[in-house]
Amino acid sequence: MTEFFNKTLFFFPLSILFFCQCQTKIESEGEIMPEFVITDSLFIDYLGQLSMVDFKEDQSEYLLYDRQRKEFVRVNNKGNILQTKNLSIDGKDYFGTQYLSINYLPNNQLLFVGSGHFFWYDRELNLIEKKEIPFNIKSIYFSPGHVNLVQEQRLFTHAYSKDINEASTEKDEFLSSHPFLTVFDFKEEKFVSQDYIPKSVQMIKSPGKYLDSAPFSLLHNEELYLLFANSPEIYRYNFPNLELMETIELGPGKSTYSQIAPLPFENYEGGTFEMVFENSAYFGLFSSNEYLLTGYYGAIPSDVMEEYNSTATQEAKTIIKEKYKIPYYQIIKEGKKLWEGHLDIQFKNQGGRLFADRKLNQPKVEEELDYIPFYFYELR
Repeated sequence: MTEFFNKTLFFFPLSILFFCQCQTKIESEGEIMPEFVITDSLFIDYLGQLSMVDFKEDQSEYLLYDRQRKEFVRVNNKGNILQTKNLSIDGKDYFGTQYLSINYLPNNQLLFVGSGHFFWYDRELNLIEKKEIPFNIKSIYFSPGHVNLVQEQRLFTHAYSKDINEASTEKDEFLSSHPFLTVFDFKEEKFVSQDYIPKSVQMIKSPGKYLDSAPFSLLHNEELYLLFANSPEIYRYNFPNLELMETIELGPGKSTYSQIAPLPFENYEGGTFEMVFENSAYFGLFSSNEYLLTGYYGAIPSDVMEEYNSTATQEAKTIIKEKYKIPYYQIIKEGKKLWEGHLDIQFKNQGGRLFADRKLNQPKVEEELDYIPFYFYELR
């Protein structure tokens, strides 16, 4: 295994030349469409599953997380493991097991945001400082989550005051009554700006119980873009002042997208996961060069859903799921949707880079590898 990696990494400059030719064209009438181009790759000699957490701005170092082992793994840009460390064990560097976000900071430190505290670590994952977060962050997704965005010493998040009674969070008017969109300066320990969720967001127009209300967020051309999982629009803001500048209607396909309707808070008995499974929900907002990219999962038609609920075999359910719950993507440029369609790949985004665990133009291979691949893409 070691010999294989040494040879692969030794010829890395040649592999870049090769990867730049691995392009996947998108067809669209009347438009000059961008292509998905693999520009870089990272191979890690590791048995297990690793999630990309963040990487340094110069891409010299990457931080990953093994949820099963509860270990953080630091690697360099050649895929060599620099350090593994478990921060869930009680001790001076204790963090816990769940994080909302982790980011490399310009001062070579790492900021961990947990459910109730900020943690600052040095690059060797030694705890430097811990502070209580002076507000509640609202999201159900952890390790990794998508609720936070860090830019230098500022944190964009989805938050509400600690003074709010928890019982009021289960009310129809809760999301429209408080300025959830928040920019917080964690160095100066002060709020920079706050704003309400736009009235055109589905959760505000049709209040009720949704699976999650936190938006996907990214900085693109020094502006903030937000996409709520249950609402097919992108909101463009001035950053960090949170002045709404534009609403981009995504208009997803009627045959593939089904709008989620909320469940009532009153007499709520569960069902949000089932609601998301049957309908559509966005799973990501990405950027590459001058383009934005969104991804959503297709819906299951109501008659097929009845078949799914009534079928007794797991095999039949798997066939239905694999046919309908597939990713659809939309490419946007300058506020205009250029293309929408299915791509058989799960793109992810971190630090402004688009990546996946395989090449788009190769078939998916269901086999366990003794290394972990990351392929970095651009839209060109």
